Amino acid sequence: MNEKRELDSGLLFGGFVTGLVIGGIVALFKAPRSGQALRQQISENTEQIREKIEAVRPVDPLAESIAEGKAAAKRRRQELGFRD
Repeated sequence: MNEKRELDSGLLFGGFVTGLVIGGIVALFKAPRSGQALRQQISENTEQIREKIEAVRPVDPLAESIAEGKAAAKRRRQELGFRD
């Protein structure tokens, strides 16, 4: 009565791929927009998400300090009449 049941990885992978294909086909037929309009909307949404992520991304204080120091040194050299 002690049967070992092992998960067949090939069967699992096949089921996953089949589900992906069927889901993709259903999504194509259920899409409320044409392909071009849908791609445009996805592109716009992606750009908005990228901008939001960049806005909240933490700033590296060391890199910011180095950049400020370089800018101050450049201004001072210009004040003293040195060329870059």
